[in-house]
Amino acid sequence: MYNERMERSAGWSGIAFIVMVLLAAFLPGVPPPPDTPSPVLSAWLDGHRMLWTLGGWLIFPGVAFFLWWLVQLRAYLRLAPQIDDGLPTYMLTGGILAAVVVTLAATVQVVMGLQPAAVFGPQVVQMLFETFNALGAMVFIPSTVVVFAASHSGLRHQSLPRGLAYWGYLTSVGCAISTLSVFSISGFMAVGYVGTVVLGLLPFAIWVLGVSVAMIRAPRSGQNSH
Repeated sequence: MYNERMERSAGWSGIAFIVMVLLAAFLPGVPPPPDTPSPVLSAWLDGHRMLWTLGGWLIFPGVAFFLWWLVQLRAYLRLAPQIDDGLPTYMLTGGILAAVVVTLAATVQVVMGLQPAAVFGPQVVQMLFETFNALGAMVFIPSTVVVFAASHSGLRHQSLPRGLAYWGYLTSVGCAISTLSVFSISGFMAVGYVGTVVLGLLPFAIWVLGVSVAMIRAPRSGQNSH
């Protein structure tokens, strides 16, 4: 039986997920660019070690919130009266992969904060930092799937506001472009740096918040599931 309260709770879970992500991203402060020399990077990490570790840890409750939001969003989209076209399941698959990638990135971040940089040595610190940045960029691959599939399903079946669906299309393009940052270690589009935040993270956060508000304000209890 359909449970409207569960759907609303998922909407609040989506909001909590974005709060966790933004705190994790910005709490330690802006990290050095990917091309920062190892001694400078090590000094920055030592000066921000507690907040850096906390930022990584916050991803774990964030992933829990995200998975609940994701499962309920799939159910929400599948309540459309038309035949299920597979898009909600495609979205769920992409979301699970995104959760795996971001959990790996958070694990690397926590490892970097466990000990002072001198314990690891400059080469290991550099390798860990580059791995963290690469995972942060590659998470936009499954994120593109999540946003596009949900937005396209929501537009086709009118289960999401039209403007929100169009914003989802733009967000999916921004997420796809953000993956190109793996080809650069300097400048605006450096891997895991400012370009991915502007083109990927912030539009994605706005889209998730919009979908979450839609789930809270307009539960689809009147629809029949298939």
